Amino acid sequence: MFRSFFPCAFTLALAGCAASGLSQAECHTADWRAIGYEDGSQGKNTAALGEYRQSCAEHGVTPNFEAYMDGHGSGVALFCRPQNGFQLGARGYRYGGVCPADLEQTFLTAHADGLGLHQRRTTVDRLNKKIKRQHRRSQKTEKLMAEKTAALISPQTLAPQRLTIGVELKQLTQERVELERSISQLEVDLDHAEQDYQEYRESLERR
Repeated sequence: MFRSFFPCAFTLALAGCAASGLSQAECHTADWRAIGYEDGSQGKNTAALGEYRQSCAEHGVTPNFEAYMDGHGSGVALFCRPQNGFQLGARGYRYGGVCPADLEQTFLTAHADGLGLHQRRTTVDRLNKKIKRQHRRSQKTEKLMAEKTAALISPQTLAPQRLTIGVELKQLTQERVELERSISQLEVDLDHAEQDYQEYRESLERR
């Protein structure tokens, strides 16, 4: 399975990711090629240069466009490897459109593989959470039924109250039946989702 060499890239490689402003000292001493390389290797698009231009203009400094773009191109070439595309998708991040045409297709293919894994894992997690919620609801229903049953048989409960409690118990019983049916179906869905996730993961590992 693909592994990433850029663990910080996946919080940055989003469309429209903004650059950090530079201080006066940083603007005057900036190595624009190195900055471009760093941005490119983290999947930032060239819009970052506009942010640098704005912050450095306040200090009378204009970024070196050519040096930045040269460094950015080298950095992007490093970022746009299939390993990173896969990890980007596997963590559920979208592709920011920074890769050149000659690298983009393999990057996108790997990204789609990772995204497929992420989507299947998300389905498993969602079903697990839903089953837990339904179990909690079922437990609350059982507790409420026990309380209502105790009130129904209590000698202190008046006849009109018994009628009301009887109706409530009938409703709670129906709710419990529906919850049990829902949980059973969700458990079947979870089994299928876990199998799909495992088979998909194994198919990626065999490549």
